[in-house]
Amino acid sequence: MRSSIVGFLDPLGNNVYNDAGMIPPNTANSAAASNQIASLGNTAESQGKVGNDGKIGEDVFGVEVDLGDDQKDKPFLAPQAKEAQQELKDQLGEALNSPSQKEQLKEEMKKPASDAQKEAAKGTADIFNKLITDIQGGDDDLKFLDNLKLPDIGTGEDLTQGDMLMLQLMTDMVKNTVDTLTELSEGGDISKFDGGNLSEEDFNKVLGIVDDALFAAQMAEELAGVSSIDFTGSLDLTNLLDGIGGGKNRIQAREGDDDFDFGEVIPVLLGLSKEITAMMGAELEDGEVIINQQRYRTFLTMMNSYRSSLEYAFGFGVEKQHRNTYRFANSEHLDLSSIIKYLFAVIVTEHEGYIKDYNKDKADSEKVSSRELIEEFLDKNQVFVTGDLDDDDYDDFELTPIDDVEKIYEGVGGYLEDRDEEGLGKTIKDTLRGITVFIGGDLFDDWIDDFDLKDLFGDED
Repeated sequence: MRSSIVGFLDPLGNNVYNDAGMIPPNTANSAAASNQIASLGNTAESQGKVGNDGKIGEDVFGVEVDLGDDQKDKPFLAPQAKEAQQELKDQLGEALNSPSQKEQLKEEMKKPASDAQKEAAKGTADIFNKLITDIQGGDDDLKFLDNLKLPDIGTGEDLTQGDMLMLQLMTDMVKNTVDTLTELSEGGDISKFDGGNLSEEDFNKVLGIVDDALFAAQMAEELAGVSSIDFTGSLDLTNLLDGIGGGKNRIQAREGDDDFDFGEVIPVLLGLSKEITAMMGAELEDGEVIINQQRYRTFLTMMNSYRSSLEYAFGFGVEKQHRNTYRFANSEHLDLSSIIKYLFAVIVTEHEGYIKDYNKDKADSEKVSSRELIEEFLDKNQVFVTGDLDDDDYDDFELTPIDDVEKIYEGVGGYLEDRDEEGLGKTIKDTLRGITVFIGGDLFDDWIDDFDLKDLFGDED
């Protein structure tokens, strides 16, 4: 009888007793990881503190950081010991490999951070950018470290355990980077690090840092919910990107065999938008679209972490040919959809950056919120939340704009031009090239080579 039951329940070779709910799932790794994360910023061991002289000693991050007297006694998340880092990564990795544990972990990461954790998180964000600047020491070869800089955390913001996890992973990454580059640099001087002249043994040490970055990207992808979205299952991605690269008029073309018909992908895009808007916290309440503030903030955090981790991983000053001969341990989750996920993260974070730039010279009454702008747009275009559109309406599909939206976004072109001068376009292209190495070669090389931010804003429309 037992053999018959097993044979009936075992079409996929899984643990039939577990799948049938006959035994409780093993959640040990998820629970252990959640407990370790809950301690971050809550214990003396996990907290660092700026000294009375306003400095962080060299023993903490590998370089001394002078923050000034106004920062003295400020708490922050201290880097974890290597053993604790590995233990946490092992637990998280095991949890992600189990569907039941992964879902439990994601629920645990939605829990609010404690007051002590919020203080440590704010201190970390306040000192992080100064720390990275001090590590760079004005050396252009270490410019890639800019990809780890953090957005400010306001007093009283609703942080979650997931926010604490990402902050800790970023903090550990900086410490590991300093340790590795110090070891590989002439005389222990990071400014003399030469990524183009590494032995195989030394390059393997650098790969450890890149693995850290890719692991952080994977965690951000999972916690944001973006990992479960099938961006490429129904899209002809090559044709879509080629159409976008051809300019707006070509995208909107409805006739001609050589033109890209955007109407053909509208049903798929609307299905994706339903999942994406839910991910950022949008839902219908009494016929009105509302975006949950805390979920939106977590969404922004994870998009920023996902983007910065990938840009950091593929921004290292190492020879390009190494990427073709080595495979990073944490690159397994990179696939075709990673191109879209990365570009999506760029759009989300650059939009947030533009809104902050727009607000900087405005009176409080004139300032706008990215969340409220998106909420208003989605409320007027609820099809992006519901995903519902009749087949007959595809050709006549039009957006309903927000009132006075042109005034708000008239400076986008100039903003992106300034960002491009800071190296944004190059960073995007380098990251896309890095991703494509792990998904099978040169499929998008021509498109990446032709990518230019200026082409996206070539006219007023």
